Amino acid sequence: MLAVVMVLAILILFSVIKKLIKLALVTVALLALYLGYLAYTGKEVPTTPDELKVTIQEKVEEGKEVIDQKVKEMNRSLKKKTSELMEEKVEKLFEDTSSVHQDSSG
Repeated sequence: MLAVVMVLAILILFSVIKKLIKLALVTVALLALYLGYLAYTGKEVPTTPDELKVTIQEKVEEGKEVIDQKVKEMNRSLKKKTSELMEEKVEKLFEDTSSVHQDSSG
């Protein structure tokens, strides 16, 4: 029984370590891609971890602003389209109602 528990504990530990290694590799790969992008575009490549942190935070803030702006634009567009569709439906409803009244009185 103790051997089974030890084997399971080792397997769980191995699984956690494997996932941490994958996470570290993905993080390093993303960092390398980002630094490559900065070098390719001619922007200043951060030389200290603090500079890198500030640069990434700025980019995240810019991304948030762009996303907020796009969401607002989509909301305006959606409201406009919904309003247009509602107007069309109401007009059609009144046309159908008026034609029914004309048929019944005639």
